[in-house]
Amino acid sequence: MKWLSLLCGSIFSLLAFTAFGDQVALRVGTSADNKPLIFQSEGKIVGLEADLARLLQTSLGQPLQFRVLAREELLPALARGEVDLVMDGLTVTPEREKAADFTQSYLHSGLMQIIRTDDVTRFRGAALTQGGYNIGFVSGTPSADYVKADLSHATAVPCASSEECLQALLAKRIDVFIDAPTTSWRIATERQYSSLLSFYRPLTDDYFAWAVSKTNPQLRERLNTALREAQTLQMFEHIMSRWIPVKISND
Repeated sequence: MKWLSLLCGSIFSLLAFTAFGDQVALRVGTSADNKPLIFQSEGKIVGLEADLARLLQTSLGQPLQFRVLAREELLPALARGEVDLVMDGLTVTPEREKAADFTQSYLHSGLMQIIRTDDVTRFRGAALTQGGYNIGFVSGTPSADYVKADLSHATAVPCASSEECLQALLAKRIDVFIDAPTTSWRIATERQYSSLLSFYRPLTDDYFAWAVSKTNPQLRERLNTALREAQTLQMFEHIMSRWIPVKISND
């Protein structure tokens, strides 16, 4: 993977020096707190969406400038015209579509289950539907709704954050953790979670996309065109595999 990081880094360094003339930068709102999609590291905004943004700006012919805001402020800031688009690992939901328009999806995945490696036999197949275990989820997220609707036979254990649930799983206070796929992708590369695993099979059908103001359909179409062009490039696949080190399955 080292060669891939060096390759991407070299290419994006060149993109940073692309001459955009007098083009005004597109303001990109993000919380920069959604690893591995977009987050801060050593004072820089990095991740899958950050790399895609740097790739897309060449097709757009316009630089993209990140503005870090609290997650709950992103869509309101978009509605007020304080940012032009939002890149923050957002999935398209009916509620969010009331506040903004979305580009075509750049990633298709869904909620995933994380367990301890010692329990792989126990939770293989249809074991989730049989009950008799403690299941963790982050309060106020889609995983909470999923557990309530589809796994009500298990003992629900709400957490305040993904990290809290991961620690509860390590400490055997819960047996299963249902969360966004980003958490499953994280544990694949972080040594502290080597005793945990994800089946990487989405339990839900979610589409990741970027939010654009309802008053700016032209920008949405420009982004869609740039994204379609990017998806034909080998670099697009390199970016995806760089930040998502497992095979994405929607089966």
